[in-house]
This record gives sequence, structure tokens and C-alpha cells, in this order.
Amino acid sequence: MNTMINKLYKKLLFFFTFFVILSINAQEENGYMLKGKITDEFNKPMAGALITAGIDGKVFSDKDGNFEILIKEATAITVTKEDYDVTKHAIYEDKNNLSIQLLPAKLFFQGADKINLPFGKLEKGRIVGSVSNIDISEHLRKDQRIGVASAITGKVGGVFNNSNVLGLGSAVYVVDGIPRPIDFINLTEIEDITVLKDAVSRVLYGSAADKGVILITTKRGKIGQKNLSVRAEYGVQTAVAKPKYLNAADYMEVYNQANLNDGKAIKYTDTQISDTRNGTNPLFNPDVDYYSSTFLKNNTNYLDVNLEASGGNEKTQYMLTAGLSNNEGWLNLGEKEGTNRFNIRANSNYQLSSRLKMNLDAVSVFNIYNSPDVFDINNLGSSEDNNYEISSDFWTKAQTNLPNSYPLLIPISSIADPSSYEGANLIDGKYLLGGTNQFTRNIYGDLTRRGNKTVTDRYFQINSGLDWDLSFITKGLSARTNFTFDFFNTSVENQNKSYAVYQPIMVGNDISVVKIGADVPSNEKSVIADEAYFSRTFGFYSTLNYKRNFGAHSFDITALSYSSKRVVPNSFQSLKNLNYGLRANYMLNDKYVIDFSGAVIGSNKMAEGNRFAFAPTAGLGWIISNEDFFNKTGKTDFLKLRGTVGLLKNDNWDDYFLYETSFSRGNFFNYSNTTGNSAIRNQELNYNNVGADIAWQKRLEMNFGFEGLFFNKSLYADASVFYSKSYDLITILNNSTPDLLGYTISGNNNSYIDSGLEYTIKYKKALSRDLKIEVGYNTIFSTSQVHKLDEPIYGPNGQTRVRTGNSSGAMFGLTANGLYGTSDFNTDGSLVAGMPAVSYGNVQPGDIKYVDINNDGVINDDDQSIIGNSRPDVQYSLDLNVSYKNFDFYVLGLGQSGQDKYRNNSYYWTYGELKYSETALQAYGPNNMDVNASMPRLSSVRNNNNYRNSTYWIYKNNFFTIPTMQLSYNIAGKEKGMFNSVKLFIKGNNLININKNKDIENLRFGIGSSPITKGMSIGVLTSF
Repeated sequence: MNTMINKLYKKLLFFFTFFVILSINAQEENGYMLKGKITDEFNKPMAGALITAGIDGKVFSDKDGNFEILIKEATAITVTKEDYDVTKHAIYEDKNNLSIQLLPAKLFFQGADKINLPFGKLEKGRIVGSVSNIDISEHLRKDQRIGVASAITGKVGGVFNNSNVLGLGSAVYVVDGIPRPIDFINLTEIEDITVLKDAVSRVLYGSAADKGVILITTKRGKIGQKNLSVRAEYGVQTAVAKPKYLNAADYMEVYNQANLNDGKAIKYTDTQISDTRNGTNPLFNPDVDYYSSTFLKNNTNYLDVNLEASGGNEKTQYMLTAGLSNNEGWLNLGEKEGTNRFNIRANSNYQLSSRLKMNLDAVSVFNIYNSPDVFDINNLGSSEDNNYEISSDFWTKAQTNLPNSYPLLIPISSIADPSSYEGANLIDGKYLLGGTNQFTRNIYGDLTRRGNKTVTDRYFQINSGLDWDLSFITKGLSARTNFTFDFFNTSVENQNKSYAVYQPIMVGNDISVVKIGADVPSNEKSVIADEAYFSRTFGFYSTLNYKRNFGAHSFDITALSYSSKRVVPNSFQSLKNLNYGLRANYMLNDKYVIDFSGAVIGSNKMAEGNRFAFAPTAGLGWIISNEDFFNKTGKTDFLKLRGTVGLLKNDNWDDYFLYETSFSRGNFFNYSNTTGNSAIRNQELNYNNVGADIAWQKRLEMNFGFEGLFFNKSLYADASVFYSKSYDLITILNNSTPDLLGYTISGNNNSYIDSGLEYTIKYKKALSRDLKIEVGYNTIFSTSQVHKLDEPIYGPNGQTRVRTGNSSGAMFGLTANGLYGTSDFNTDGSLVAGMPAVSYGNVQPGDIKYVDINNDGVINDDDQSIIGNSRPDVQYSLDLNVSYKNFDFYVLGLGQSGQDKYRNNSYYWTYGELKYSETALQAYGPNNMDVNASMPRLSSVRNNNNYRNSTYWIYKNNFFTIPTMQLSYNIAGKEKGMFNSVKLFIKGNNLININKNKDIENLRFGIGSSPITKGMSIGVLTSF
């Protein structure tokens, strides 16, 4: 497999080099000078118009409107000027002194106002849906973060974070027409991003469109616009916060107290605790801090270098990007941890004939992660079936290994008998790895003696398409077809090493060691088949397009056929999509727009006869500012009212054969004590699935809003109200199916309603010749309701547990009333009269006290009620860019409110042999008998009363943060100089975070839980 991939990589690299050289040299050196004059609609000379011809020709008209440009092989020139229509003129060598008149462009109907939509483009003015577009060159002018999320988070109204459109869930990312992951692309490769937030704009993607679509369009070469640019950035990051665990002595005291609270004997003596705290005899009283600088660096750094070359003539256009990045890891021992990435993308267009164009694109990405082998893998199936999980890594071990389990290192100078460690593989020539019979692994040993792990991700992509001009059939008719292939592969190599640990023991008054395990050094590496992964995706779409004007009537129609197939390991079914679609946009008098878009969606998850469904949508737009009666006082430059409604359908559930009944054989039952082959017996026949009349999942959406430009185009505003009801969701009807049946049934049942308001405001103004400001504000208010849910039928005392009719983000739990104090108990330990009984076991002072919500005299699950909301209701952002002469200062602020979270992981819910964090020092106990303490009493076992969701553990996650701020200095190149422009920038990320509970929110736990970071970087962007 690796040999095949390396060969493919070499071929792709050869292709990249070949087509760029071919494209760059597809031009002639000889030419002639063309002169002309540019005027405006009043025949007045126009200065500053850009005239381009071929790959190298580029000039601006002077103050008298005159220009002179070298023509090599171009047959036409293109003239552009802001606020004017782009004009293209055919030229001839014997014709000179051209006179070209530019006419004002209609707002939102210029060439630059064409917005990428599914399988086509529309001018912004005739879009009836809620669509947001991000110009990436404009983003990078102010903000040099190149991750895709940085262009969306806080930059687009109606999107929580970077993909949760209108609060519906994770939207699908579509790259160049096909749903694809964004892990293998960055903003240096992207032309623009379009966020589709309503049904009309996204329906053509069928099932994939259910929760929103984010379209990414990559860059392509342009005729006459030759560009070579290099970007480099170097940054340093530090941890915002790290978990704080108790040192060994404090842990021993806390552990003893937990035992005492439960009436058990203490484990550690005062002498042991004192010796540990004083560092006495550390081989037998160890104290290890796994978040110390021994294991982790104080900061990490990263380097990104990106190259872009693009250009083209009328026959060939090309765009090549290449990138190299290095991200240093946190681990401070052993094989250097880090990730290296190399990516290259080549997009090319070819004019094959006067009516036929071709595009050919190729992408290659290599991502290589190296680390000491501190990982433990659980094989969940058979070998080589790619079914595994990472059960632990350095971070989980740092969060679970007790500080006093074993000595990390044993100096050989402290050992009286050298023969006890004869032949040992020493650390730095003077240390043994510590351990015990219980702890045969040592984190220091894992980092330095277990070998290294290399994970290599390879991603390849090929796109090829044809565009036909079919105007010989009828004017305005064209067709496009596109084929895509994506291949992803992960391979994992481990170094086959192991090591011995040594347990210190006392032999008389001397220290000796006992060897546990064996040192097995090895330079051999093996490919771990079970951790390997691959996927292949084939895509195809074909469109027939008709775009034509008949006087006041304008038509833009696209018919679509789309299919894709994704193959992954251990899947009995390929993941397939099949859609047929139509988008018909009609405009009258540049004022009234009607849009009908619909898709016929195919699915192999449905029974025969029900494998296709029609999803219709429609929208209206009214450009009211173009009406004669509209008051054109200069305060309103453009105003459009719009609205859409649609019914989307999808098959986004996992099982393929819910419509069929299936069985499997189970255990045998033998009669009359018979055994063996002669036994009289029956065998179980178990239901795997009971066939159900499964129908399509549906989403009814409505979206109404406006879009406008005001005050001489200085203020832009866009706002929408939305309603989205997802219903007939496939549900395993656990609560609706009687237990007596012995099986459950799936059906279309659950339903949720999302609604809200989102808007965007942008303001820009030149305060003087040198000082300009740009301000943007985005926000979304969103609510969600459970409309229908398969849930238990609660009795009269449990009505506060009903979810139907409440927020879908509602958090249900008990209401805490502080902690029990000594005054709540009689001398025999029973609760005083009037206190409700507790069904969660015996309680004592320091346990959480709950409110008897239903007043039935018992604290139980029926006292649960809504105590929080897991979904934020509001997200808002404010960005500001100030330009003064050559300086730019940009800052982005992002906030949210309305979200609650639980403190319910092992950092807070600690007991028994678990590792204790510093929060344990705040627990109720002999030295802290405050019934409002932030932690309940400690326990030697999991406390069934305390460790359950309640208001005691809830915290608010409202915040305002500054994700980025950047200061740039721009240097303009001189004519015939070495470079066209240079941008120098210094950037800070996550430097400010205002959050009442940031000490909780900034911590990360579990697999891969490296710290949240903040940092600074410097960089340069040079264009030649």
C-alpha cells in the first residue's frame, strides 16, 4: 500500500510541475502596443480603471482616461472599475486608439457580486434565500489566521461557532461541489466561503443539506492576473490553564479523610505523610507531578509557510498552492513530539475549443505525527478490522496516575548491591525506572524506552470537468459535468520496544531493587494493521444551465444530476447519495424575484417503492429600492425584502434495513437433562430487528428577512427570522414498545422546533485620507423546543421530568439546597423530623441536600426538573479594523450567553482510588463545616447521593473573548520593483477571556487533552 501511495504521489508531483510550466510558457513574447481612452457614462475621462490583457498585460488609465498596454497574444482586453460594469473588448492589431465607455453597475448585480451557490452562481441581488458570503482575500487582509473556522466563527451572522448554522447542528462542508472534510484545506487555497442558511439555497444537496451547507470554493487562475506570493508565520503558544492535582502528601491526607468519613481505617500514617511532604526517603515516599516541566514544555511553537503561483492567458489558467507546516507537541521527553504537514493543490482550466472548456485539479496532503509511544490501544474486534479505540495516552495517564504510586527514577548511587540491576538499560547512565508489581509501566519509561509512534495521513483528490457552451442550440444554454475522486489513508507504525522497571526494597538497612519485566531494545518498526484506515469517495454531477434575458424578464435555471459513493472499512453498505434537482430563478424589471428549487432524493435505506422523495422549496424577493415610489434621498442605496419556505427530506440515520425483519440464532435449551448430539433441545430465535414502515425524515423551514445598503453604501445590514421544524425522525421506540414483546420497534416519531433571529451589520467609513474604520456586528438568538418525544409516561409526582414542550437543550436534575449540616441529624444519625427521606442511600453531614420538588416527602428521581440549558441562546461578535496610512489594526470579540454546563468529570467527582484534584481541599470536613462549601464531603466509594446531576454541579458558561488581534504594516512595491507588496504582521490569539467560570471552562480532560492555548505570532506576506 505504501509503495503504491508513494508512486501516486510522485506522479502527482510530476503533474503539478508539468502543467505549471506548460501554463506559464503558453504565451508568446512578441507583441504590439495598444492605446485607448476610458470614459464614464457622461463621456468624462475616467482615471484609475484597470485594463488587463493576457497573462502579463496590466495598466491603469491616467487622469485623462488614457492608457497604453502591451498586447502579446490576447484577443481581448478587460476593463474594470469599482461600481462600474466589467467590460470586455475584442481587439485587433490594426485597430488602435480605442474609446471605451464604462456604465455604472447596479448594486449587487456586478460581476464581483456573483455568489457561489450549489452547482452555480447567482448575483447577490437576485438571491431570495438567507446566504452569507465571505471573501477570503478580504478576510486575510485583516486577519491572517488561515484555518477555515477562523473565516466563519464570529464573522457570519446565524452561525454558532464555525459550523452550527441557526443552531440546527453541524452543517456539511462542501468543497468544490462535493461534501468533503475541511481537515485538508486552509484559507490560502480558498477563494470564498458561502454559508447557506435557508431551504431554497441548499436543497440541491438533498439529505446532506438537512442542517445547513457551507460551500468552499477554491482559487483558480485568472486571465491576465499573474501572481506569485509567499506567506510565512512563526508562533509561540502557552497553556491557558492546566489541571492542578494534589501533591502526594495532600493526596494521602485527603484519602485518609475520605476513609474516616465512611467509618473506615486510614491508609497512611502521619509519619508517611510527613516524610513524603519533607522529601524524606523519596524512593519509598514518592511524589510525582505529571504536569511538571519534567514531562511538559512551558510553551510550544509552530511554523507555517505557504506558496501561491497563479495566472493564465485566454487558453490556459493555472493556480498552484503549496504549504509546509510544523507544529511542536507538548511532551518534553523522548522522541520529539510534533506534526509535520505538506500540502499541494493545482487547479487548472483549459480552453479546448471555442465552445468547450476543461478543468483538471489535483490535491495531495501528507500529515505526519510523531510521538513517543505512550498510547494504549483496545482492539474492539478481530485483528486488521480497523475497529479499535485509544484507551489511554499521556494525558489520561497524567490525570489518573497517583502521585505516590511508584518512584519515577531510582538513582543507582542509592543502591547498595550493583548486582541487583546488572545489565539494566540506565537512564542518563545513572537512573533506573521505578515501578512495582502493580505498576509495571512507568510514564518516564513510556516516553523514553518504549519506542516511538508514527501516524501518517495521506489525502489525494482529483477533480475533472467539462463546460460546454450550447448557445448554438439556443442562446444562454450551457452544460457542465464533473467527476471527482478522493482517497484518504492512515497508516500507523510502532517501534517494538519494551523496558524493565525496578521496585526498591529494603534489605536490612540497605536499599536493593527487584527487576520487573525485561529490557528489549529494538530499531524495528511494524505497521499496525488494526489502526490503519482508508476511505474512497467517488463523486459525479452534471448540470444543464439556461441563463437569458428577454427585455424585463430574466431567467437563470439549473437542472442537476448528482451522485456520490463513499467506501469505508467494515461497512456492508457504501455510503451513497443520489439527487436530481432544479433551481429556477426568475426576475422581472430588476425588482421582483421568484425562485423555485427542488430535489428528488434517492436512498437505499428505504423499502422498494419508497426510495425516492421530492423536496420542494420556493422563495420571493422584492428589491423595493428599485420602485419608482421609493424615496431615494441617499439614505437607502439598496433594500431587498425576501422570504423562503421549503420542505427538506433526508435519510440521515445509520441502519439500512429498518424496513425488514431479521433474526439470529441464540442459545440452546435441552430437555430432560439430555446432552450431546442426542439431546432433545430447542434453540432460541432472536429478533435482530422488527421491520417497520419507515418514512423519510423531514424538515419544514421558513425564513424571512431583508438586506440593504444605506448612507452612501457605508452601512450594510442583513437580518432574518427563521423557523425550522424537524419531524418524523427515526426513533427506537423504547418507551412506546411494551416490554412484554421482548423487542423494540423503530419508527418516525421525534420532532424538534428551532426558531430565532439573526442579523449582520457592517459599517465602513473614511474619516480622512489616512484614517479608515470598518466595524462589523453579528449575532444570533435561537430557541429550540421538543415538539414530540418518545419518553416514559411519568406519574403525577414526576411531571417536572417531562421533556416534551420544553427546550431541547434542557438539563434535568435535582435542585440542591446546600449541604447537610450537623443540625439536620439526630444523635443517632437519622434525619430530623420534617426532612424528606433520601432514596440514594444513607446521608450524613457534608452530603448534598436536595429540594423535595413534588412535596411527596421523598428525594428521588421524580424530583428532577429543568435546572439548566446545554445550548447557548445567544452568540454575538464584534470586529473592528482601523487603517492609518500603512498600518492596520484588527480585533475580533466573540461572546455567548445562555449555556450551562456540569462539573461532573473525575476532576470534581473524586472518590476512593481516583486521583484527587485541588478541589478536594475545598470539601466539607472537620476543617470546613460550611454547608455552602463548593465541594461535598469526601468518600471512599462513589457517593450515590452526591455524584448525580444537580444544581450543585452546574455552572454558567457565559463569556466574552478576544480570539484574535492583529497589527499589520503594509509596504507597496515600486513599479518594476522586486515585489508588488509586503505585509508584516504580529498577531495574538486568545489573549483575553472574560468568563466568571474560566477556571473550569479552560481545562481539558480525556484522550488528547492537550491544553487550550494562547499565543503570539509574527509573519510576512509577500507578493511578487
